[in-house]
Amino acid sequence: MDKNRLWGRIIKNHRIFKNETVTIEDDDMEEAFLELCRRFDVQRPIQLPKHNREFERFGRTFYAREHFTESVDFERLEIELIMPDGAKKSSGARSPIMDA
Repeated sequence: MDKNRLWGRIIKNHRIFKNETVTIEDDDMEEAFLELCRRFDVQRPIQLPKHNREFERFGRTFYAREHFTESVDFERLEIELIMPDGAKKSSGARSPIMDA
């Protein structure tokens, strides 16, 4: 069975500067996120309620420079949930506009 993965991207000068994909083992999203931070050699950013809401609703979020307590030389760190083929992330109630 395929597992979910977490895709991380470092955005610098409006382009993907670095990107990594980490398999989420045992549904431990936190450990996968920490592994991305280790691979990018950045500290874990400050987690705000905004990040949790975006990730729960859309399966993705981003961290800007101000979300890091140390200086970083990129514009943002983006993370996105990648689900196995055929699986879909629910984004809540659907409206007719979404199906159009």
